[in-house]
Amino acid sequence: MGTELDGRLLAMRQALAIAIALSTRSSPQATGMALELLNDLKAGLEDAPSDSPFETPEWVVGAHDELDGIARLVRAFTQTPEPDGEAR
Repeated sequence: MGTELDGRLLAMRQALAIAIALSTRSSPQATGMALELLNDLKAGLEDAPSDSPFETPEWVVGAHDELDGIARLVRAFTQTPEPDGEAR
C-alpha cells in the first residue's frame, strides 16, 4: 500500500509541477508568482503558535516536503535558479 501511495504522490507532484512550469515558462514573473504561491501554501499549513504544546502532525511535514518537491521541479523545468541559501 505504501509503495502505491508513494507512486501516486510522485505522479501527482510531477503532473502539478509540469502544469505550473508549462503555464508560466514564457514569463519569469508568472513563474515567480507560482513559486510564491507554493510557499504561501506551505506557510498556511501550520497555523499553530510556535509555543504550542502539540507536535506538528506528520501529514503537515509530508505536505511541506511535497510542496518543496513541486517547487524544485518547477524551478528545474523553467530553469529558474534556486533562491539563495537553498541550493542543493
